Amino acid sequence: MEDKQRNIILLYEKYYRELLQYSFSLFDYKKEHLPDAEDCVQDTFEKALRNMRRLQEHPTPLLWLKRMCRNITMTRRRNIRNRARILGWPVPVEGQENLLGGRDGIAEWMCALENRDAKQVLLQVLTENEREVYRVYYEKELGIRETAGELGITEGSVRGCLQRIRQKAEKLRFT
Repeated sequence: MEDKQRNIILLYEKYYRELLQYSFSLFDYKKEHLPDAEDCVQDTFEKALRNMRRLQEHPTPLLWLKRMCRNITMTRRRNIRNRARILGWPVPVEGQENLLGGRDGIAEWMCALENRDAKQVLLQVLTENEREVYRVYYEKELGIRETAGELGITEGSVRGCLQRIRQKAEKLRFT
C-alpha cells in the first residue's frame, strides 16, 4: 500500500468521529443533516488525500482537517439553503442530489420539473453576456474559472452574472 493511502487511513481512523461531530455541530445537530455531515467528512478526507503533502507539512493535521471540514460543511449548508429557496420548499436530503445535481439548481430545477418554457423565458430576460455565462456554466457544466477562461472575462464577472441569473430566475419563479 502506498504511503499516502496508509497515512490517510491512519488519519481517518484517528479523526473521523471527531470531524463527524464537528461537521454535525455546524448543521446544528439536526438529525436530517447527519448524512450531509458524513458526506462532508468523506469529502474532507478525499481532499486530504489529494493534498497530502500540505497536510503533512502542517504543524497540526487535525487543525488542517477541521478547517477543510468547516469549509466543505459551510458550502454544503449554503447550497442546501439556496436550493430550498430556489425551489420554494425544503428538499428532503435523499432527493437533493437526484433533483439538483452538483450545481446550485437552476438548470436542473427547470429540467426536473419539465419546465422547458421557463428556460426560454429566463433566457429572454437575460442580457447577452448573462446568456453566454448561462450557456457555458450551466449547459457545458464548467466551473467559474473555466467559464471565465472560455469567455475571456474575469472570475468576478462570472460570479456577478451568476448572481444576476439566480435573481432573475427566482423572480420569474414567483411571478
